[in-house]
Amino acid sequence: MIRITSLALALALGLTGTQALAQDYGSGEEGQQDPGMEQSQKPADFSDEELQQFVDLQDRIGEIRKEYVSQIEAAESEDKARKLQQEAQSEMVTAIEDAGMSVQEYNAIAVAYNSNPDIQKRVDEMAGE
Repeated sequence: MIRITSLALALALGLTGTQALAQDYGSGEEGQQDPGMEQSQKPADFSDEELQQFVDLQDRIGEIRKEYVSQIEAAESEDKARKLQQEAQSEMVTAIEDAGMSVQEYNAIAVAYNSNPDIQKRVDEMAGE
């Protein structure tokens, strides 16, 4: 199984925030709904190419996470930890965009991976696990 740790997912989701995710899936009038509800209503219809991009990104995102997690945990202040988290997020955004994927697409697949057994199975098969 691909390891999408809670920190990596939190950092990835923090890239756009839940409001941005909600806007991507809502119609505007439904902006009052819980973003999780909106996502579960959207069919997880990702192409094999999109899922393969996601799989290919996992190593790079994991490297960035590994590079920053110990620094964040050892930070002398909350301000320093926040700055390091922002640096990690910036590197993740760059990695995602350099791979030809938008942050919104990456986040949508990450959420689907963690909540949709069919997507999880497809991704795990592509990762060879």
